[in-house]
Amino acid sequence: MSPPNLKPSPDQKLRIASMLYVTARKVKHAALRRRYPDWTDARLLEELNRRFFLLHD
Repeated sequence: MSPPNLKPSPDQKLRIASMLYVTARKVKHAALRRRYPDWTDARLLEELNRRFFLLHD
């Protein structure tokens, strides 16, 4: 009996990466909301996108 294949397929890797990205955005969104509670949803989304697209924290 051969050992099970533990290496994820390319599709699985893409799905995992996508889930990690979504989770990271949710965490950053919550952190920004906590830090700037007076910001509008639009301002929060603008800053969230800026930080992700410019890789700025």
